[in-house]
Amino acid sequence: MVMPRPYRVTSEFGTGREFNGQISSRHMGLDLQGFTGDTVVAAADGVVALVDGFLYAGNLVYLNHGGGVVSGYFHLSEQLVEAGDTVTAGTPIGRVGATGRVTGPHLHWVVRYGSTTVDPRSLLALVR
Repeated sequence: MVMPRPYRVTSEFGTGREFNGQISSRHMGLDLQGFTGDTVVAAADGVVALVDGFLYAGNLVYLNHGGGVVSGYFHLSEQLVEAGDTVTAGTPIGRVGATGRVTGPHLHWVVRYGSTTVDPRSLLALVR
């Protein structure tokens, strides 16, 4: 597995999200700094499971890596793959953007194992 882009973490996995001064939810991904148009690559080999756009997540790509592992790449300005494409680790799949509910351009990276959302960096450490 590789990092989906050179990064500086701007929001950690599991941190509290504040709304009107109250913790309303937990951040279930890792936010990586980027500029609109920066390349985002597949973190691991897989098959493109979904390419779509949503109100909060913006333009996104989901990859199925097999064995119950799925990764998601949110807020993209551009999606460079189509559902059904096979990709290898390091393959460009999108570009950093500010789509959906965001305060600025970045990559929100999500990793799920089965039905559990996990810290992407923990998974990186396990597969190296």
